[in-house]
Amino acid sequence: MYTVFVNEKALLLSDVPLEGYKNIAFENESTFSVALDMLAHDNGKGICVFHFHLEKLWNDFASRFKKIEAAGGLVTNSEKKLLVIHRLGKWDLPKGKVEKGESIEEAAVREVEEECNINSLHIIDFFQTTYHVYFEKELVLKSTYWYRMQHEGNQTPKPQKEEGIDEVKWISTSEICELKNNTYENIKLLFYLYENEK
Repeated sequence: MYTVFVNEKALLLSDVPLEGYKNIAFENESTFSVALDMLAHDNGKGICVFHFHLEKLWNDFASRFKKIEAAGGLVTNSEKKLLVIHRLGKWDLPKGKVEKGESIEEAAVREVEEECNINSLHIIDFFQTTYHVYFEKELVLKSTYWYRMQHEGNQTPKPQKEEGIDEVKWISTSEICELKNNTYENIKLLFYLYENEK
């Protein structure tokens, strides 16, 4: 299953209908236009487009957009605290676009280092991919690849202000609940997965 956030609402692509969602069977490319229009007026959990061949469904959907890849980290320290940033009025996790010539893993580490002014990071493993659609001259599908990372140093993180970040801090798992009130839906999803793997 794929979950794509469009204006903070969930569009799910699945191989079966999902309980609790408005479900639309995929017939052809126009199905996506119908689903996106329904999503714009939906006040429920979201819209699910389903088709038995999930990868075909995803490829047909993704082909409609310009694609951008980004990478970031769920970084923990020796006290098992999670690194978060406050950017443009919302809580977020450090991430950024993959640059030409670098691997996704390299981009993830670089972006955390740049946005939080820390180093001594190492990747533990891949965590999750999140997707969202936005309009920037054309429709863009942004795929963000998230990695679990460990910070081995004792530096105090500092915000990269030129990127709109005004605060960086370590938080305990119990503090995540409060941050969910002021963050993005894809970050809420990551927080949920992070809390529930403990």
